[in-house]
Amino acid sequence: MQNYYRFLIPRLNGDSVKKDFARHLSLVKKGIAGFIVFGGRLEEVRKCVTRLQEESAYPLVIASDLERGLGQQIKGGTHLPPSMALARAVTKGRAGYDLPLFRKTCRVLAGEAAYAGINTILAPVLDINTNPKNPIIAARAFGEDEKTVSLLGAEMIKTLQKKGIAACGKHFPGHGDTEVDSHIKLPVINRSLIDLTRNELRPFKKAVETGVRMIMLGHLSVPALDRSGIPVSFSKRAVRFLRKNMHYDGIVITDAMNMGGIGKYSEEKASFMALQAGVDFILHPSDAAKVVSYMETQGRAFDASRTESFLESLPRFPADARPDFRGDGRLSETLTEKAIYVKGSFDFEKPLLLIVLNDEEDTRGDALIRVLKKSRRDLRLQLINRDSKRKILSVDENMSVIVAIFSETKGWKGGTGDWLYHALSRLEKKAALFISFGSPYLLDGIADKAKMFAYWDSEAAQKAVARLILKRSKDPRRSPR
Repeated sequence: MQNYYRFLIPRLNGDSVKKDFARHLSLVKKGIAGFIVFGGRLEEVRKCVTRLQEESAYPLVIASDLERGLGQQIKGGTHLPPSMALARAVTKGRAGYDLPLFRKTCRVLAGEAAYAGINTILAPVLDINTNPKNPIIAARAFGEDEKTVSLLGAEMIKTLQKKGIAACGKHFPGHGDTEVDSHIKLPVINRSLIDLTRNELRPFKKAVETGVRMIMLGHLSVPALDRSGIPVSFSKRAVRFLRKNMHYDGIVITDAMNMGGIGKYSEEKASFMALQAGVDFILHPSDAAKVVSYMETQGRAFDASRTESFLESLPRFPADARPDFRGDGRLSETLTEKAIYVKGSFDFEKPLLLIVLNDEEDTRGDALIRVLKKSRRDLRLQLINRDSKRKILSVDENMSVIVAIFSETKGWKGGTGDWLYHALSRLEKKAALFISFGSPYLLDGIADKAKMFAYWDSEAAQKAVARLILKRSKDPRRSPR
């Protein structure tokens, strides 16, 4: 009887790795293909992964979403800027890109992942952000054009795989032209096959030519590939197109099966349909045993030769060489500062009013406020979050107004809250500078005002933005009379 566990890659919560270790070990004994890691402390995760690999009869897939570096998931790793910020940081005007700097960044990503025991990185994002209203891609994409995404995606793949890490291009055939978060429900992409071939599919074609070892299928309904409406992630027609039309013979993996994008299907049914379609691995089933039980009732055997070959090729144990985390952090700070883009001009000589619009559950903007306060004793603050959205925005006409927006692009959020756009519309005529610590598209509705794009809200990004503001402003208390 076939062991269906060999097709499954469930979740490993790093924060509870000690408590859950026996459960993870039991899955290894049953023949699980591997795990996708979320959270945890570096040395604890490294130790856990090593023990699981020691107990396994074959190398396990240890995967993680590291689009923004090891620190995105594991405490102790380096946080790197999101893809769009990286692209901006390595842009050299009309001369092209500073590819040596980009490759160095990818080597940092690979080295830290290998030390943690991660042998499969679920990146690069090969989506082209063609829709400014996209609630889930935005700055996760390298850019808005296929040339940028294709070039930098291929460079990341080559660099990671030279270091022994399997790269995974996602989310086939492209999640950029959507206004729906596939974590919540199934998006529909109504683009013709000709349009897809000319644009969305090109980064994936380049990835295939580069030798990418894994491609993730998006939870997307794409009638051009499958008129039935079945999500690409378990569509036989879509997999056939990827294999035959794009000549791809590597590993195909679904996006996470706990997402709303699987539509009307249960996780068990969707997982079975994916294997029927020719998918190699099922990612993040909520209950692996339940999925296996369902498959056993179906009595269908699947070809596991590709999965077995892939597993045997993976590095089994964490790298011995400890990365230079301090140096990696400095590189991230350099990239963050280089990525900041200013459109328009500003020069503040009046007292400053900083209005922070926070669309997150926790507080944001501490580093920005701290640096500004240190040099601008005249700074006043208005902190407005989504829970206090009815608050009246009072603005003193004798002050220079800066609006800083904190709204992270992340799964399950469903995009930026409407309250924030309403607040921006009220402030458009009153503020002199708008700053986005997230998606650059948040400021699309602001006209004839200075804008600053930081792409993410790390402490380094906030400090760099504050330094730019101070460089171009004068404290009126220190100005000559």
